[in-house]
Amino acid sequence: MKPFRDWRDQGIEAMRTALDADKKIVALTADVSSFYHELNPGFMLNPAFVTDVLGLKLSPAQSKLHRLFIQALQAWAAATPLKKGLPVGLPASAVVANVALIELDRVVEQQIAPLYYGRYVDDILLVIENGASFRSTAELWEWLFARSSGTLAWVPGEEYKQIGFQPVYLSDSQIRFANAKNKVFMLAGEPGKTLVDAIAHQIHERASEWRAMPRLPRAASHVGTDLLAATQSDGEAADNLRKADALTMRRAGFAIKLRDFEAYERDLQPDAWREHRQAFFRAFVQHVLVLPQFFDLAVYLPRVIRLATACEDFAALRQILRGLEQLCTQVAQHCELSIKACTVDSLPPDSELMACWQKQLFTTVRESISAAFPPRLSKDGKAAWQAHLEGYAPANIDAFLDWYLFPIKGFQAQQARLFSFDLAHMPFRFLGLPKEMVAQRGIPAKKAVASFTHATDLLPDSVLEGSQVLAKWIRFKGLPHGLLFATRPYNLPELFILNKAAYDAAAHSAMQAVVLAVRGFELGDAAPAFDTHGVLQIPDGQPQRRYGIAVSSWKTQMSSWTASVMRMSDPDAERYARLCRLLDGVIAQPRHSRYLVLPELALPAHWFIRIARKLQGRGISLITGIEYLHASKGRVRNQVWAALSHDGLGFPSLMIYRQDKQLPALHEERELQRLAGLELKPDKAWKTPPILQHGDLRFALLICSELTNISYRAALRGKVDALFVPEWNQDTETFNALVESAALDMHAYIIQCNDRQYGDSRIRAPAKNSWERDVLRVKGGVTDYCVIGEIDVRALRQFQSSYRSPAKPFKPVPDGFEIDFGRKVLPMGEKE
Repeated sequence: MKPFRDWRDQGIEAMRTALDADKKIVALTADVSSFYHELNPGFMLNPAFVTDVLGLKLSPAQSKLHRLFIQALQAWAAATPLKKGLPVGLPASAVVANVALIELDRVVEQQIAPLYYGRYVDDILLVIENGASFRSTAELWEWLFARSSGTLAWVPGEEYKQIGFQPVYLSDSQIRFANAKNKVFMLAGEPGKTLVDAIAHQIHERASEWRAMPRLPRAASHVGTDLLAATQSDGEAADNLRKADALTMRRAGFAIKLRDFEAYERDLQPDAWREHRQAFFRAFVQHVLVLPQFFDLAVYLPRVIRLATACEDFAALRQILRGLEQLCTQVAQHCELSIKACTVDSLPPDSELMACWQKQLFTTVRESISAAFPPRLSKDGKAAWQAHLEGYAPANIDAFLDWYLFPIKGFQAQQARLFSFDLAHMPFRFLGLPKEMVAQRGIPAKKAVASFTHATDLLPDSVLEGSQVLAKWIRFKGLPHGLLFATRPYNLPELFILNKAAYDAAAHSAMQAVVLAVRGFELGDAAPAFDTHGVLQIPDGQPQRRYGIAVSSWKTQMSSWTASVMRMSDPDAERYARLCRLLDGVIAQPRHSRYLVLPELALPAHWFIRIARKLQGRGISLITGIEYLHASKGRVRNQVWAALSHDGLGFPSLMIYRQDKQLPALHEERELQRLAGLELKPDKAWKTPPILQHGDLRFALLICSELTNISYRAALRGKVDALFVPEWNQDTETFNALVESAALDMHAYIIQCNDRQYGDSRIRAPAKNSWERDVLRVKGGVTDYCVIGEIDVRALRQFQSSYRSPAKPFKPVPDGFEIDFGRKVLPMGEKE
């Protein structure tokens, strides 16, 4: 939706800029009535349009492909009651629709010279100076008509109601702007600024909700109230930019609520939030499966069906199906049926329309159940299916195609087939990710996945080569359909996780091949990689003088730690909600941080990617300890993961770095053995701590007891600006001395993040003045929170780059200190 946001936000900014310059302006928003239904794609085959209007000269092969594509659209239209139009939902339809209005764009840009003109398919936003002192909407349109070279005019017989756009090449189409749907703002001075600010504020409020972490009401009894508030109509707000925005905002309100429930479904076990989910389904039946609200929100029905099916809420699913049956009865008895843009003479009989709509509705329901059906039903889930849905068929509706005769295994076979083609509720790519990173519900066994046998006949060599490498990474012998024709392909962070050697020079060509095959672009030389000195280089923006670091005070219950060791369900039902509240606080901070640090063993691995991508949207990189990762033969791994933003590919992206704790702490080793007979072994061993350069910040990571290793600290001296230390440590007195000493003998910033139960999380600087050494220091509290501190990396490097240390602002570098050449900068003068 970024193009739409740009269309809207740039228009608002143009309005604000003009008003700040004391200009009187007019802003017009308009959209074409039934655009896709009325547009005949045949104009694209007109040679005069292709050559004269577009200025294109197609090769014979291009002409053939173009002709076949347009003829396919025409054949589709011929099979519809309208006998015209474009298929709604087909991405290519938007391309044809965009091209159809090219002459309108030229007229506006060349003849009207607006302050701003933006078009998102058929949604138009026009901002011009009000030099003509328009007094009405009609005057504005008359002024536009006079400058449109005859392409814009009132529709004959519909003066002041309909505006027609009729260039020569669209003679077979009806392109009309209904005045009732248009909106005109005549703005000047402070009242104009107030209205624009109100529009921007409303948009910002909704954008903030989308940026926020998933959040459910604290009490399940409040779910229905929340859903009702999100879906009710309060009439049209005066500060909406378009007439359609009231409906758009209502849909967005429901979509945000549904997104939160879907996030909980992905991240938590169904039992952990059952009451909230069942309250949601009850509210959905009561407030959405009723007239007229259903038709505003019908697009979300498949997602709700999949949510209920995936969580084995078959009693709720039966209630939803019963609600749909009642809805169909109400529509047949109380509603007037029509097809958009279809004349009365062409309208099929009501019985035919009703049968067609019901068949489409219940076919969608059936497909949604199949897509989300659990490959392995729990005992309670099997009993619930048998009690509520086995043998069920909607009354007088044959659209289920005998689906109710399927046994449970039949649905599971359908789900496995859809999963193989990446059309199921769970993305196919989850099958290849490490098991600890994704919940295994909804993922069938690998043996149920079909491979594609004709790949070499259909796909170019570059795609085949990269796909074969990726198939090896995820341990597939063949090439699965869901890998080659993914609807939700692997993203870059996931590819970095799959390839353990992703940053090694020797593995760069393999990574390039996979990225080209999966994401469709070349992985350039600026991608994250180890340099010749063993430093992991991660390009990210321009060098900064200071970096904001959010140090969390986050508590993991001891019972959660024990559950992760024993591979049992987390008993802390509030943990996910606590985390979301903590992260919302970080995201909403007006003073943005560059990094968020969480303690050792703070997060389950399968929460990491979702959280990291959410923080990336605010420019925040995440550094956190991950719960124990269980390997074979009774071994576990204790790792710190860093999700670091980078722009080396030409666009904002995210890379994942993982580092093992090399040896367990003494108490940790004893408890792992006592509870489960486990041994901590690193996945990737190292002798000296790895160094990362993220943008211009050079840092290293150590996990808790590793800070006590003096050889690690010595190896990093002079080579890093900062050292991040996630901890779960009760011996804060000993570590107090270690942190204070490390800041001085390494002459670097030390960022220590300990579990809230023990506290003493801090940022320590090697500052000269004693009161400046603790940039921040926190301890205690009964809730989770974050505190942001700043580290001045430029000042530290300038200080260290002098042959003799200046008088301030830091303590002199220790004896034997040598700054790494890659960190050297122009030293500061005494007066600085």
